[in-house]
Amino acid sequence: MRFLGWFRRRAPEGQGTSRRWAWLGGRRVLVGTPYVMPKDKVEGDRLDLQHHLYRLLLGRNYFARLRQPRAILDVACGTGIWCREMALEFPRAQVVGFDIDRTPLEASLARLGPGGQFPPNFKFLEANALERFPFEDESFDFTHARAISPFLPVARWPDVVAEMVRVTCIGGYVELVDFDMAGAVSTSQAFNTLWRALQKMMEGRGLHTGAAPHLAEYLRRAGLAHVQERRAIAGAGRQASRQRRLLVTDLLSILTNVQPVMVRMGVLPEASYQETLERARAELLQVGITQPVAFAFGQRL
Repeated sequence: MRFLGWFRRRAPEGQGTSRRWAWLGGRRVLVGTPYVMPKDKVEGDRLDLQHHLYRLLLGRNYFARLRQPRAILDVACGTGIWCREMALEFPRAQVVGFDIDRTPLEASLARLGPGGQFPPNFKFLEANALERFPFEDESFDFTHARAISPFLPVARWPDVVAEMVRVTCIGGYVELVDFDMAGAVSTSQAFNTLWRALQKMMEGRGLHTGAAPHLAEYLRRAGLAHVQERRAIAGAGRQASRQRRLLVTDLLSILTNVQPVMVRMGVLPEASYQETLERARAELLQVGITQPVAFAFGQRL
């Protein structure tokens, strides 16, 4: 493994990574892509909360049977919280995360307080997951991507999984984690109204409404062996009450954060959207919700 050969030469400023940002309803959004969520500190806070929910569901940060990996990659790493915890768990491994925008990572550093920093064995790179990854072939023992369905078109999933396989060493593992929007179950009519509207918008942009049902098949089609899958229901089972609290907060934050885009697209007038969102908040605190999440991994032979 050529550690010093990991990173290819960076593209010139403005090339290779989108610089097209806009402000919508006071939120910083990436335009020119199907991505539905904002890219700012508030969304970063939600991603960190979602991380704790998924870790609670699985009991750890990965499903693959890892021993002592020397190099770990997180695709579209967001705030870097998964990378930080993996770097602490495997202090002898080099953990690398990349994302199209470093703003969530910088906000995560700010939350650590004065002098806060990531472990020395973590590196961040600004790069676009929809382009060729900026790493040499067979650079990582473990390549991971979580909840990438909000920006990854259905037609591009095979390409991105193929890139994950390309940069993974022979004998290494590729793991995908995602949710299933259609499987979310609640008796809150207000929540269901907004949730179905969000699903329709994502479908209109060519996105999966959560790729959980498809993860294992994507890994098999990419040629990986020994594919295994675990499906869990967030909001049920072990520590169900804590899961429900995290899940309700996560899903309400999604609907809050995507509000400017939904209003701009005419899903509902702003006043109606806000009123429906407040009813959903009150109802979910009473009746709760559950949602499927899938963890799948395979080995490159």
